[in-house]
Amino acid sequence: MRSDHPGNDAGHGGFALVAVLVFMLLVSAIVVPFALMARTRLMIASNEAEQQRLALVADGLVNVISAELFNGSEADSQSMNGEPSECRAGHMIFEVRVQDHDGLIDLNAGEAVLLARGFDSLGFDRQNAEALARSVISFRTAVSAFESAAERAPSPEPREDKHAPFESVSELQEFSALAATRLHDLYQVFTVNLKRGSINLASAPKRLRDVFDGDREQMASRTTNRSPVYSVEIVVRREGSGIVGRAGFVVERFPQLAAGFRRTALIPGGGIADSSSAMPPSMASCDAMFGSPVAEMLGKWAS
Repeated sequence: MRSDHPGNDAGHGGFALVAVLVFMLLVSAIVVPFALMARTRLMIASNEAEQQRLALVADGLVNVISAELFNGSEADSQSMNGEPSECRAGHMIFEVRVQDHDGLIDLNAGEAVLLARGFDSLGFDRQNAEALARSVISFRTAVSAFESAAERAPSPEPREDKHAPFESVSELQEFSALAATRLHDLYQVFTVNLKRGSINLASAPKRLRDVFDGDREQMASRTTNRSPVYSVEIVVRREGSGIVGRAGFVVERFPQLAAGFRRTALIPGGGIADSSSAMPPSMASCDAMFGSPVAEMLGKWAS
């Protein structure tokens, strides 16, 4: 009988080993997904924190550029037609876009021909562009209380015309034909802040200059005064990283504030690669773009 004991012990030992291995596999199957999930959430949280940090820097730089536009001399070095400029400090890249609203089309003041050119620049054919221009004019035009419904010009879109001035470029997306057009693109063509029925092609974005094809009939004379309204967009990213921080606002002169300007609208995100311009960013020094004191702070922060 004793000769049977070693075999039994070996069998029990083998069974115990298999049981332990199965138990470890079961524990791994349960624990590993939670560990991976925790790691993923940690990475997401870290990326979100980085994105928010970069966005705060971009937001502050919007104020720096805006103050220069209305109060300083550094603005003379900025491109005012929406083309990107870029500077580097340490491992950080700063992209700046400034658009003078003298080069955009005012939705409340532009005539039908000028409005149609704006829709041309967004890729609409001539017929649809002209129809949209008529709809915009119908949408914004006040109707006399004595005018009968039958006398009102038909407007197929939107369903109900506002019959009052546009308060925001975003109202264009109420038109079904424009619902799929990126809001950022609409802000690159139209404005509600200029209150002028012509544009200055010298400060217009490339997409608008292209549709005029040398036709200067809608060009306004350039004045020596600074424009009262600009769009300012800043993108901040770390070199080699896909995480970006962005801030974009329409800013206008407002002497009542100590800063000399105020933000009137938030420009929706467009992204670095989503620019309407095929031209790469022009390189500049951060001293020229933001001023020496700010550039020095950025250099320390980015090192």
